[in-house]
Amino acid sequence: MAHVEVKRVVALTIDEAFAIAADVASYKEFLPLVTRSTIRGTVVEAGRVKTFAADLMVAVEKLGLREGFTSQVVADAAARTVTATSQDGPIKDLRAVWTMSAIDGSRTQVAISIDYKFKNMLLQMAAGGMMDIAVKRVLEAFEARGLVLYPFRAMPNI
Repeated sequence: MAHVEVKRVVALTIDEAFAIAADVASYKEFLPLVTRSTIRGTVVEAGRVKTFAADLMVAVEKLGLREGFTSQVVADAAARTVTATSQDGPIKDLRAVWTMSAIDGSRTQVAISIDYKFKNMLLQMAAGGMMDIAVKRVLEAFEARGLVLYPFRAMPNI
């Protein structure tokens, strides 16, 4: 499987960063290439862990590519991780893990680690050249989402 991991320090508390990563239904509103994100069925809660299925549609208009798939998601508020796995649609195997680590009370390191393998080798080769850039853009969009939801975080202390 191919692997990509990107980390970024954002001006969000760890709880704010986790809330953005765990809100899979809102991914369509801010993540690049995601045109649909919906929660399918029931969200199962066990303590601070939520488990659910999510349907995502990813589109790369320039390539005429539009693919949908379902992921199994585990959002663990205690561990501050969101893990999505899939073997659906064009994906042979996917494991994406968001991890939040507090830097201090107002900054958090957000990491996204993705292991992936597509069913189609041509798609796998094409993704290999673009995945690092795409994941960096995802974290930029994540940070921008934080500025929209928590606008006072970006203001300097006076």
